[in-house]
Amino acid sequence: MLKEHSTIVRRLVICGDLILLSASFLLAFGLRFQRLPESWDELWKYGWVALLFIPVFLFNLYRTGLYHKIRYLSSGEILKRLIVGFFMASAAAAAALFLSHAVDYSRLLFLYFAGIAAFTLLTAKLGGKYFLDRIRARGMNYRNVLLAGCGPTLQKLENIFRPGNLYGVRIARIVNLEREDPAAFARRLTDNVIDEIYFAIPRGAGKINIDPFLESAEAVGKTSKIILNITENRLSKCEFSRLQGLPLVVLHPVTLDPDQLLLKRALDLIGAAVGVGLNLLLFPCIAPAIKLDSPGPVFFRQIRVGENGRRFVLYKYRSMTQDAEARKPELMEQNELNGAVFKIKHDPRITRMGNFLRRTSLDELPQFWNVLVGDMSLVGTRPPTPEEVKEYDLHHHRRLSIKPGITGLWQVSGRNKITDFDEIVKLDTQYIDQWSLGLDLKILGKTFLVIWSGK
Repeated sequence: MLKEHSTIVRRLVICGDLILLSASFLLAFGLRFQRLPESWDELWKYGWVALLFIPVFLFNLYRTGLYHKIRYLSSGEILKRLIVGFFMASAAAAAALFLSHAVDYSRLLFLYFAGIAAFTLLTAKLGGKYFLDRIRARGMNYRNVLLAGCGPTLQKLENIFRPGNLYGVRIARIVNLEREDPAAFARRLTDNVIDEIYFAIPRGAGKINIDPFLESAEAVGKTSKIILNITENRLSKCEFSRLQGLPLVVLHPVTLDPDQLLLKRALDLIGAAVGVGLNLLLFPCIAPAIKLDSPGPVFFRQIRVGENGRRFVLYKYRSMTQDAEARKPELMEQNELNGAVFKIKHDPRITRMGNFLRRTSLDELPQFWNVLVGDMSLVGTRPPTPEEVKEYDLHHHRRLSIKPGITGLWQVSGRNKITDFDEIVKLDTQYIDQWSLGLDLKILGKTFLVIWSGK
């Protein structure tokens, strides 16, 4: 997908290549001498060339982009760049051998090492590309995009993002802005699962004012990518992204650092593993208590709306009577919150066991499964129901631009005292705008204090 690449992932790949190249040298040494180095002196005697070859090789792979966008390169292009890096590193090592007059150095060892290194890296890179391509072919790891614009540029985008493309993009909707008004455009953003919007307005389309469409995209928290209305050769220095030769400027209303997002997911997996384990331990006690207290299933399942409108099944321990959803309309007049959310202090549908589960937050334990499979995060915004989303104003949709969480800024900011849905949205958007891994850890710490205090 077209987004900033994680520095952590890139460094891990470089470290992996470093390990493969080091192993290639040891394998070459074993083939040449039928044994491994017997001392550090012997390792240095023959290994100093590898210490020159490996950095030059890795630098050339980095310079030619093999650590940035291998998914978007053909196998032939990958092979070409590997060959360039191989010959540059080999030339540097050969020059060093010549200038150092290393007449007793085993040339055969160097040939073995260079050949094994080239084969190993080629296998790793092509194997990685094949694996990523297979993931794409199975319909995984895609982002849904809306294409908006007109003319040949829009048609070119449609061709670039044809089914099976390597950019991780699936076209969810195509909108001709010559025949679209901003209000209808805003509805399309909320009625479809949209992750990003591509605007493509060619020269001569002066009647189209892109500003109201951008404002709608920003209001709902969608990333906008704009194909520049200029030719590539007019840029003396381009600081923007490019898409197959098309100059591209990206507007991010939700700025999330990819490295911290990776760490956030790692934190989610660790927390989810602990939570699922705790749930398994407590299930033999909680499940019978729920069944004995009131008839009905142990788990409560409900469709919720997640990141960018994706729907998923949320799991909780049942804390209400079996007919709770059917009784909800008759209780709407008692709703204590203003706006698209429902809550009453003394809800008659809550069972005795449910009251205990809610007071101790044990009813939330099954949600760790939602975190484990990626529907939710440990920290995020509250996941609404589809019925609540139907009542949203346009700017409310911005809270759906990230994954929902088991806990969040609203939950630790005196949620029982907040009665206005707009205040909840304000806290959610504050969390989105100020998000960092440190903020997540702070909210998790406050959550434990809230649970411990019984509030």
